[in-house]
Amino acid sequence: MIFGHIEDTQHNQQLPGAIQKAVAFLNNSDLQELSLGRHEIDGEFMFANVMTFTTADAADKQAEVHKEYIDVQCLISGEEKIEFCLEDSTCPVAQSYDADNDFYLVQSINKVSEINLSPKMFAVFFPEQPHKPGCLINKPGALKKVVIKVHKHLLNS
Repeated sequence: MIFGHIEDTQHNQQLPGAIQKAVAFLNNSDLQELSLGRHEIDGEFMFANVMTFTTADAADKQAEVHKEYIDVQCLISGEEKIEFCLEDSTCPVAQSYDADNDFYLVQSINKVSEINLSPKMFAVFFPEQPHKPGCLINKPGALKKVVIKVHKHLLNS
């Protein structure tokens, strides 16, 4: 997991090239005006999904896990808490792997850590790292965010 701010050029230049490309997309986009839905960056290897929803209590949510794609989650507006843990095969599976959408859900995660995001902050979750985005901090609230999906093979190129 990596945590940062899209405008932190000093540290962002040390990120892997594929993650730098994702952060560059965020910096070069008018995030407030970014339309909902999918935005192509590099075909099926890197694309952005823009969404809006209301945060909910972490206890009412399940964590998602991916196998093929890295998530670069960036908050556009609102605030959210993301609970996560390192790869852990003992997390009980709640929903089997959906290969078309590259995710499965787990009922709970062990040794939970959490981060709070405010606009222009991002978190990077690697394949097999359970994460539970969209959790409320103090009370439910609307948010807009973009999740850039980066195929894991791009880290090796």
